[in-house]
Amino acid sequence: MTVRSLYVLIVLSGIFAVGCVDFRNPDQLVLLSVPLEVNGESVGEAYVDTGGGYEVLLRETFGLNVVDKVEVLAFGGKEQLSLTEPFRYAVDGYNTVSPGAIVGLSACNCNGLGYHFFRRTGIVLGLDFPTREARFHLGLPIADTYFGFEEPPAQLPDFDSSFIEVEIEGEDGTEVITALLDTGANVSVVKRGLVGNARPLTPDRIEVNITHENLGTVRATVGLFDTQGLPDMIIGTDIMRTWADEWYFDFSPHIKVIGVIFHADGSNLPQPEEDSNADSNQ
Repeated sequence: MTVRSLYVLIVLSGIFAVGCVDFRNPDQLVLLSVPLEVNGESVGEAYVDTGGGYEVLLRETFGLNVVDKVEVLAFGGKEQLSLTEPFRYAVDGYNTVSPGAIVGLSACNCNGLGYHFFRRTGIVLGLDFPTREARFHLGLPIADTYFGFEEPPAQLPDFDSSFIEVEIEGEDGTEVITALLDTGANVSVVKRGLVGNARPLTPDRIEVNITHENLGTVRATVGLFDTQGLPDMIIGTDIMRTWADEWYFDFSPHIKVIGVIFHADGSNLPQPEEDSNADSNQ
């Protein structure tokens, strides 16, 4: 049997050996999901996962036949998963046919809905963090600001998901990088050593400032990873919630746009840069 290569990225609470709950309040560990049915039977919730290079992830086969194996890359490194036969499924009332699901990711005993679903169907993914709901839309709703996807980094040319350009500042410097907005991650992470080294008492995390031209700057505690082949930074729902209340992802090949609605109280709105040439006598 030929093992096919597939890129999968899921970061869920508890994946890190040290435990991401070491530096996050449980209320901050938010992943949003939608109800999933396989061949007309409910199989529970599926996390919406813009960091997953697949269409459907299942925690078990649910009676489907396994027809192949695929190689995936996640934070634990590479592993081989089963691939099922095609099947009918429904998410949040939307019915379609999957060419096959991957089954049994070791880091996550869960179901997932990856960005290939949104790319294929044209459905816009909406995330409402105050209500903790994921919603499907037939077009981009009105938002406070919009910005396009960036091209994937050179090491991931075929992983065409929701990348954005950010400036990340740590103790040892500042880097402009291409980061992945990953709705399947509740803890943001950065490559170890990119902008500084962890302190002895907190070897698994560092403090950084993260700036995006449309979203402004946030200061956050982020985890560190060493796995080769991943993006330099994965921005999870912890930072997304800090930036804005509502997010919309349109993966349509001819659109590739993200929209956000900022916090209702106006907090964390991007501030205009000061004009260093302003005349102090004005």
